[in-house]
Amino acid sequence: MGAGQISSWQSAEYVGLWAGEDVLARVLETPRQISLALVRDAGIEVSHVVDLGSGEGPYLADLLRAFEGARGTWLDSSVPMLERAREALVEFGDRVTFVVAPAEELARAGVEHADVVVSSRALHHLTPDALAQCYREVARLLTPNGFFFNLDYVGSSADWEKRYRRIRDQFTGSRRNRLNPHREDKPLHPVSEHLRWLEEAAFAAVDVPWRFLHAALIAARAKA
Repeated sequence: MGAGQISSWQSAEYVGLWAGEDVLARVLETPRQISLALVRDAGIEVSHVVDLGSGEGPYLADLLRAFEGARGTWLDSSVPMLERAREALVEFGDRVTFVVAPAEELARAGVEHADVVVSSRALHHLTPDALAQCYREVARLLTPNGFFFNLDYVGSSADWEKRYRRIRDQFTGSRRNRLNPHREDKPLHPVSEHLRWLEEAAFAAVDVPWRFLHAALIAARAKA
């Protein structure tokens, strides 16, 4: 695949290259653990968790290990990721249901109500209108007092995002094989926009408990 070509998450080759050298994987363990700690602190019963744009399922795996009585729903539009996820999540057996669907079609995917909904590095692919709609659908999917965590790339004003991208490798290491852009790449949405859309979706409380350069953990709590 030559430089300048556009890749797709439906390409097994692209998915393999992306997953095989994920330089951010270790960095993102911390915000995932923060989200688990916040759920534990709230003391809510967790019987069902949903992971949007789940990929290989590391976020879902963390949740299912933390809440042993819970079942999980893996949701992603990438068929190549599905095959990788089935292998990565095999330890959970029939506790995991696999749904192939885009995150923006959550309302039509037949997913049951959940106590926790998470997403990692997936929703930045959506347009502003689609993301705002997705947040509204997540709010309707959550049980009272449930949690939503979006661990994703976020935009910044002026040229801060370019600066962050230039220095990121100093903290994460660099990929040996450069990835081509993929078809779903969109301009990143600022944190302020995420918080506004979540508030408009009628979440009771929203905040940003973690940020690393142009990645952030955006947290929201459903109404009681």
